[in-house]
Amino acid sequence: MAHTPHSTAVAAAHLGCAAAAGYAVLKAAWASGSTVGVNADAAAWEAFLQSMGGPLVALWGTVLLALLASAILLSLVQPWGRRVPRRLRASLAWLGFATMVPVGLAGLGSTLSDVIVSSAFPLLTPATYICVYTCFVVLGLSFAVTVRRTRSLDPAPATRRRRRSRFAPPLDHPLEDR
Repeated sequence: MAHTPHSTAVAAAHLGCAAAAGYAVLKAAWASGSTVGVNADAAAWEAFLQSMGGPLVALWGTVLLALLASAILLSLVQPWGRRVPRRLRASLAWLGFATMVPVGLAGLGSTLSDVIVSSAFPLLTPATYICVYTCFVVLGLSFAVTVRRTRSLDPAPATRRRRRSRFAPPLDHPLEDR
């Protein structure tokens, strides 16, 4: 099966949606009271959430942002997305790329260096940090691939059709010399 730019864009958009969903599920689990991936005791965890604006902002707000990221990705490859101007959708996707990739790479680098030097992780487990920052990188790269593969290509300049002489047979190939 040949990969067309559109099929690549659809695959990238779906991969980005999966990354956003992974992040959103983790945040929704925390908002629902789960402590999966949390190293801190309950008091330290609650203090952290309060410092970030409380569970409503720190957790549910980021779940909504992940859903928004998925909607932006899907709007680039689904017919219903054409209701929103292309320039707006593409700008939001490039902004997502410019935001998510640097944050994700910096977070992954920091986490991996801390793991290598055996630093303590007082709030979350290293696996949690790696999971979150990998989701950020995958989401950011999928923004870039999707928006790049769905850009409206300027049609190639029309090639000038040679006029056929009434006396000459048609060429097998338009660039063929006689």
